[in-house]
Amino acid sequence: MIMTISCVLLLCGCGAKDSGTITMEQYPEVVTQTEETPNEQADAVEEGETIRTDGKLYVVLSIDTEEKLIGLGVPDSPRTLQYGYTRATQMLDDHGQFMSTARLTPGRVVTIGEPDDDAKLTAIQLAKDAWYQENITRYSVDPSLHMIVIGDTKYRYDDHLRVFSGDQEISLDQVGENDVISVQGLDKQILSVQVTTGHGTIALMNTELFEGGWISLGTKIYAKITPDMTLEVPEGSYELSVANDGYGDSKMVEVEREQVTTVDLDEYKGEGPKKCLVTFEIHVADALLYIDGEPVDYEEPVELRYGVYQLTVIADGFETWERQLVIHSKEATIQIGEPQLSGEGNTSEEDSHSDHENARNVTGSSIIASDADEAEHSDGSGTGTDGETGTGSSDVEGSSTGDYSDYLDTLTDLIKSLVDLKE
Repeated sequence: MIMTISCVLLLCGCGAKDSGTITMEQYPEVVTQTEETPNEQADAVEEGETIRTDGKLYVVLSIDTEEKLIGLGVPDSPRTLQYGYTRATQMLDDHGQFMSTARLTPGRVVTIGEPDDDAKLTAIQLAKDAWYQENITRYSVDPSLHMIVIGDTKYRYDDHLRVFSGDQEISLDQVGENDVISVQGLDKQILSVQVTTGHGTIALMNTELFEGGWISLGTKIYAKITPDMTLEVPEGSYELSVANDGYGDSKMVEVEREQVTTVDLDEYKGEGPKKCLVTFEIHVADALLYIDGEPVDYEEPVELRYGVYQLTVIADGFETWERQLVIHSKEATIQIGEPQLSGEGNTSEEDSHSDHENARNVTGSSIIASDADEAEHSDGSGTGTDGETGTGSSDVEGSSTGDYSDYLDTLTDLIKSLVDLKE
C-alpha cells in the first residue's frame, strides 16, 4: 500500500499585548449550579446589555464547573487569581459569540469583565488579539535562549510560561520531543503550551531471545532490541511486533500518557522457530534480488525465518534499491515496481488475496511483512483558528519532514492552502 506524507503551511496570527495585574482577596462561597448552555447564558443577560472586558490578558489555569470557580494566571508574572462565575456571566468566544465553559480549557488566553460585588465575573472572552495554533508536531525548544521554534518561525517565552498536560500544569522540560502540542501567544511571544498528545514509556523485559532482533510499533521499525530496553513513544494503541532468529509475534499494546507499559517478550516467543513464505513480485525486467547480500531466485516464493533481512534490488537504468525487511507472518507478498526503484514511490503494495498476509512498507528504508489487515500511519498537523494550517508528519519516533515558512512572507501559499481546505 502506498503511504504518503503531506506537508502544508504552518501559520500563526498576530496581535498586540496589554498585560496587567489584579490583587484579589478571599472570595465568598459560590452556589453550585449545573453548567448552562450558550442560549441559557444569553437569556440570563438583559436585552441590549453589553458587558466589556478589561482588555488585559490572562491564562486559564483551571475551571471548576461544580463550584463555579475559574483560576487565572497573569502573563509575565507568577501571580494567580481566582474568580467565581454565575449563570449571568457572559462566556464569549474570540468573535464575541456565546460559548460553553467547555471551551475554557487550561492554557486558553482570555480577557475578563469587571467582577461584581461578590467577586463573580460579569464576562469571560477568548482573547481576540492572541493567536492559537493546534496540533503542532514540528517544533523544538531551546531553554538557553528561551525560544520555541515552530516550523521555521522563532518565538520567545519567559520564565512564567504556562504549560499544561490535560488539566495538570507541568514544566516545559516535561514535554516530550514526540508530543503533539497546541500553543497560544501574542505577536512573537508564547503565553501557553498545551500537550494534546503526550507520551508514555514501553519497558521490555525478558529480552534475551530477541536481543539483536528488531521491534516495530504500528508501521514503524523502531529500534534494535537491547537488554531491558525502554522506548519513549506517543500515547496511543500500537501493534507491537518483535522478530529474531525464527521467533516472533505481534500483540496490541496501549501506551498511556506519563505511564510505563511493561511488555514481557516471553509472551512473544511462540512455539518455536517460524518461517514465512514470501512472494516477491518485481515488475522490472531482468532485475536481480539479493537478501543479506546473497542472490535469490524470486520466480518461486522464498522461505525466510522470522527476523530482519536486508533486501537489495539491482536493475539496469535504476539506482540500487535497498530496504530492511522484518518478517513475522506466515505468508507475505512484496511488490516492487518502477516507482519504487526510481524513487517516486516509497511503499510496497498490499496483496489483496485472502491466502496471503499483508506486506507493507513503513518508511523509505524499511518493510514490515506482518499479518495486520491494514497499514496505519499518523500525520501531525498544526491548525490555526482562522483556518490556516501547518503540518509536520510524524511516525512512531516522532520525526517530521516538510517545507515551512512564515505566513507573512507567503501570501500565495496561504491562499492556496485555504482553497485546498475548502475543496
